[in-house]
Amino acid sequence: MVAASAAIMNFSILNYSFLNLDLLFMKLKYNILSIVAAIAFSSCSSSKKVGEAVDLNGEWNIVEVGGTAIDTTKTEFNPTLGFETAKNSVFGCAGCNSINGIARVNAAKQTISFKEIGTTLMLCAHMEYEQQILKALESVKAYKSAGEGRVQLTNGSGKAVLTLQKQ
Repeated sequence: MVAASAAIMNFSILNYSFLNLDLLFMKLKYNILSIVAAIAFSSCSSSKKVGEAVDLNGEWNIVEVGGTAIDTTKTEFNPTLGFETAKNSVFGCAGCNSINGIARVNAAKQTISFKEIGTTLMLCAHMEYEQQILKALESVKAYKSAGEGRVQLTNGSGKAVLTLQKQ
C-alpha cells in the first residue's frame, strides 16, 4: 500500500508539473498574441504623417506657383497671402488685384479650405501670375512646412501648388 500511495503521489506531482507547464505555455501564447495584435493595430494606423507644425497666421509672400518661381518684375505688386486663422480669414494680393475670403484651417491635420474668395477687378499690364495664383487657390486642400520659413499649399494629391515665404 505504501508503494501504491508513493506511486499516486509521484503521479500527482508529475501531473501538477504538467499543469504548471500548460499554464506557462498558455501565458506565453497570450503574451505573444498580445504583441502580435499590438503590432498589427499600430501598422493599421494612418500612414499620412503630419509634418512640422506651421503657424499660418501673418503675411506671406507667394514665391512659387505650380513649382515655378514668381518673377516679381512681371507683377504690379508682390503676390501675397495673409491669414488670421482665428477669424477664418485670408487676404492678400494676386499680383494685381486684392484677395479676400474665408480660410478654414485645421492645424492638427494641416488642412485648409478656401471659400468665397473674391478679388478686386483692376486691369494691370502684368497679369500673367494672377490667374495661375487664383486657380491654384481653388485646388488647395492642405499645407506643410517646406523649411527655411516656407510653407507649401498642396492639392488633394499632396503636390505643392503654391509656396509661401514668411514676411
